Amino acid sequence: MPQNACELVLRGLDGATPLGFLAALGLARVLRARPETPELALAWTADDGGWVAKLRSAQPLSQTRILDALEQALANDLARHPARLYERLRDANGLDFTALRREARATDRAEADFLAAIASNLAPSDATSQLQTTRRDYHLGNIASILQRTQREHLRRTLFQPWDYADPLDNQSLRLDPSEDRRHAYQWRQPSGDPERAQRGGMLGANRLALEAFAYFTAWPVGGKLKTLGFTGSGANDTRWTWPLWAPWTPVELIPSLLALAPLQDDPIAEGDRRQLRQMGIVAAYRVRRIVVGKTPNFTPPCRVA
Repeated sequence: MPQNACELVLRGLDGATPLGFLAALGLARVLRARPETPELALAWTADDGGWVAKLRSAQPLSQTRILDALEQALANDLARHPARLYERLRDANGLDFTALRREARATDRAEADFLAAIASNLAPSDATSQLQTTRRDYHLGNIASILQRTQREHLRRTLFQPWDYADPLDNQSLRLDPSEDRRHAYQWRQPSGDPERAQRGGMLGANRLALEAFAYFTAWPVGGKLKTLGFTGSGANDTRWTWPLWAPWTPVELIPSLLALAPLQDDPIAEGDRRQLRQMGIVAAYRVRRIVVGKTPNFTPPCRVA
């Protein structure tokens, strides 16, 4: 990349939170697919005591250019998004994995990559990605609402300013933010039917971008379940997800390799592995547990592990 490449800090995308991290990856994935940004790199920088995303491109970067690109690239209809594969998986006739793989091309892998993250032809049809934290019966409806309702202003607030959580949660959330773990014992109102959920508590733009990051998290069948890249464990009490943050500029194409780094999954991470991660440019790693409250999965608040 030329030395006069453009850089832009995205102060809304806090990599120490699961939703912020996924939104950054989703943004990078969408922009990298655009012809005007053939070279794109992502890194993390210290800001106000946290780690926020920053982009680097050989082409001009600005808030307006990014928002324009997202408006053009992001589908607002389920029929035009790879998430429609959820519907085909539920159909009585199932989904022809082989045919979809044949249709995939090096320049257009959106559906094949998304499918590889949410299902396997060697796993039961009701097996779900460990990254999915909405209930199975709500998941597709929430995705459809997110696609339809996200506007330019939601994306601007997500990317360029500290999050205000001013968007409704009802029917338009992927439940990737630990703040959505709202148990009865900790709430003034009963969580189901809480009128506040219809008014505020979420970041719609972040959920929309995070959906685009799902394709990075390949899943594979193990014992009738799906194991997801970056996760360890499989039960309600031992499943956790660990993700890295890196300081060197990293081409978007290399992100899956960083997500798959084996030393991140140790508990605790050995000092020798910590040194190895630092030498690779990993400046921090965060971990959440995936728990189930009633019928609903949740992520716990993140803790730094490296």
